[in-house]
Amino acid sequence: MITPKPLLSENVKDFMDYALDVIKSMDGAPEHSIEDQSIVNEKLAKLKEYLELVSISYHETVPKINAANELTDNFSGTGHS
Repeated sequence: MITPKPLLSENVKDFMDYALDVIKSMDGAPEHSIEDQSIVNEKLAKLKEYLELVSISYHETVPKINAANELTDNFSGTGHS
């Protein structure tokens, strides 16, 4: 299971590693049994959840902008604060 990490790049790396695993599980799709299809569908659903974690990580990392377009958080410019 992928868990949110402090650095956005770590979250994206975990997502990409899992995405590659999902892609490999899709190989041979024309010959997939019902069980194979079920496994791939479960992995795809989990991949969607992991993408949501990446999205949350990104939105927690970027500086917040108020209505006057001023930064409201300190921004280190390094991808994390």
